Amino acid sequence: PQVMHGHRFRKRSVENIVEEFRYIERELPEVREVFVEDDTFTVDAPRVAAFAEAYRRAGLRISWVANSRADVDIGTLRALKGCNCRLLCVGFESGDQGVLDAMRKRLTVERARRFVADAKRVGILVHGCFLVGNPGETRQTLQTTLRYAKSLTPDTAQFFPIMVYPGTEAYDWARRSGYLTTEDYARWTTEEGLHNCVVSRPGLTDVDLVRFCDRARREFYLRPGYILYRLQ
Repeated sequence: PQVMHGHRFRKRSVENIVEEFRYIERELPEVREVFVEDDTFTVDAPRVAAFAEAYRRAGLRISWVANSRADVDIGTLRALKGCNCRLLCVGFESGDQGVLDAMRKRLTVERARRFVADAKRVGILVHGCFLVGNPGETRQTLQTTLRYAKSLTPDTAQFFPIMVYPGTEAYDWARRSGYLTTEDYARWTTEEGLHNCVVSRPGLTDVDLVRFCDRARREFYLRPGYILYRLQ
């Protein structure tokens, strides 16, 4: 968003979105679920409420998923559940408040914790996204984030190192600080086409970040408490 159109919040009309849902149900009956790939579909609570009402009036049935912040109120969550929202993909990013503040995330770890509890209360699944390597990150804050992720117990989770896209504030920070491992954009991805971590700092290298994410995924999913939770 920073590169393509600034920080403006762009949105399609409720009627336009509902019509696309209607088209999918009518013309693509094999589709089982829709992912609404707005940056943050839930950021405008009145729009969510209007969409939920229009979805019900249209007699739609297909389930859907959307991106969300971790500060959605329980009333909006209930509206989402009432129109077949199955899961929200949420950028928790870090369990360390200092890192969140440095990112200008405008979120507290306790507010995010309440959000997960509310989502579970209304029956919406949560996919948690944790982004490591931001300004202020240390080996200690990485461990704080992993503990936080485990304590939140989202239904699924991903851990990934920071990806600094040219033109963004994060890229400017990494380049100005001398943290970029390369300025050859072809190396922003691996030979397999996957994201490549190109941010390396003293004491917390790109290799450290990737290794942490690999370990965090294993620890999150293979702990007995999570396995028991998923079997319930």
